[in-house]
Amino acid sequence: MALRRVGVETLVLEQVPSIREVGAGLSIWPNAVNALRTLGLESEVVASASVIERHLTQTPDGRRISETDFGPIEREAGAPSICIHRAVLQKILLDALPPASVRTGARCTGFSDSTAILESGERIDTDVLIGADGISSVLRDQLHGTKAPRYAGYTCWRGIRPADGVKVDGLPLLALGTGSQFGVWPCGAGQLYWFLTKNSPPGTRKAKADALAVSRDWAAPVPEIIEGTDEDAVLQNDIIDRPPLATWGKGYVTLLGDAAHASTPNLGQGACQALEDAVVLAHCLRETSPIEAALRQYERLRMPRTALVRNSWETGKILQLDSPVFEALRNWFLGSALGKRMGMRNFRTLLTYQLPRL
Repeated sequence: MALRRVGVETLVLEQVPSIREVGAGLSIWPNAVNALRTLGLESEVVASASVIERHLTQTPDGRRISETDFGPIEREAGAPSICIHRAVLQKILLDALPPASVRTGARCTGFSDSTAILESGERIDTDVLIGADGISSVLRDQLHGTKAPRYAGYTCWRGIRPADGVKVDGLPLLALGTGSQFGVWPCGAGQLYWFLTKNSPPGTRKAKADALAVSRDWAAPVPEIIEGTDEDAVLQNDIIDRPPLATWGKGYVTLLGDAAHASTPNLGQGACQALEDAVVLAHCLRETSPIEAALRQYERLRMPRTALVRNSWETGKILQLDSPVFEALRNWFLGSALGKRMGMRNFRTLLTYQLPRL
C-alpha cells in the first residue's frame, strides 16, 4: 500500500494457497498508528480495535507493582495505542489492495539479481525485490547465510477469547511471576487477547493444560481467562529472534519486517516496526535515485531504529527472572519513582518517532 501511494506498481508473492485467519493479538503503538494514518487506514483500524490508555503491572498474587498512563505520550505522538486481532488488521490491509496485486500459492525460494525465483521454477522479473518473508526469510538466508534463530529461553502461549464475564478493572494487565509473565489486553469486538510465558527448554510442545498448570495459583482473573479459552484458540510457540545484521540488502534487493529485524515481543514492536519500514521504504524510493541508492538510504534510516531488537531481548531477560531476590529488586525498581521516569522516557523515545509523509 505504501509503495502504491508513491506510484510504484507492486506484486505480493504469498506462499500459502489462501489467506486465512491466523495469529492472536497485536499491540499497535502510536508510532505504528501514525504509519497507518499515512496509509489512509487509521480510522478503520482503530474502529476495529481496543484503545489502550493505561497499563497495570502486578505480582501473581495480585499485589500492584505499578500503573502506567500512556495518555501524555499518546497526545504528544498524536495517535492512540491500540490492540487488534492480527487477522482483522491483515484483512483491512488486504481489502485496501486490488486483488490482482496479491498472488497466493507463490512460494519464493530465492533470487537472481532482482528476479524472484518461485518453487515452481517460474521467474518474476522486478525492478526492486523486497524480502518481507518473516523470521525464516529465504531472501535473508541467500543474502547472509542460513542460521537458526536465537532462542530466548522461554516459551509462550497466546489466546483470544470473549471478554464476557471477565473483570480486569478495565485495564490491560501484566503479571510478573517466577520465570513467567501473563498479559491480557482488550482486543476489539468484545474480545480479550492474552499471553503466558514460561522459562523452558526449546522445542517442547505444550498444550492449554500446561498453561493452566503454570498459572493455577495466580490471582484472578489469570486462571479464569485461560480456562475460558477454547483449546483450538490457544497457540504455543518458543520465543525466538534474530540478532541485528550489519547490512540488510545489496543491489536491487532489501529486507523488511521480521526478515530484517525479528524481535522478541517484549516491547510490542514487531508489527509496528514493519509498518514503519513500509512507509520509510516508499519515501526513499520516491525521494532518492537511482534505485540502489534509495534502498541503501532506507537501510541507513531503519537499521539504527530497528536495533531495538537488543532492547527487547534484554527486557525479556529482566521480565523472565526466576531468582526471588532479583525478582524483588526488579519489582521494587519498576514501582519506584526513578523506574517510572525511566520507563516513560524510553516509551516517549520509542512511540513519538516521526515518520515521513507520503
